[in-house]
Amino acid sequence: MTTILLVDDSPDIRDLVGSFLTDEGFDVIAYDRAEGMLIRLAVSLPDLLILDGRLPVMSGWQCLELLRASERTNRLPVLMLTAAVDDLGRARQEPPDDCTSYLAKPFDIDALLAAIHGVIETCNQLPVAV
Repeated sequence: MTTILLVDDSPDIRDLVGSFLTDEGFDVIAYDRAEGMLIRLAVSLPDLLILDGRLPVMSGWQCLELLRASERTNRLPVLMLTAAVDDLGRARQEPPDDCTSYLAKPFDIDALLAAIHGVIETCNQLPVAV
């Protein structure tokens, strides 16, 4: 079963996306802050991380920087969700990263599912560095 960690400070988003993905056969573990999710990553890695760009304390962007700086998590598939216009601009300016994808809020649930499959497949097809 594919495990997805979902990090969003909106309970409505967590409930909606979590329920939909569970119905689609994913094992979903939800967090309202990046800090709790990072503790979980120290124990085991999911197949995908869905990360809100705007989170309290540590933003999704700061969290993504930490993940990409670590050899253990630099290829973790991440789908960044954001509603902020300036975040969308930032996403377009980020250096290319085959294991990160971006989706604007509000999003179509089918687009979310396609983005999930796309980032997982792309990241899993990359050669492993030796």
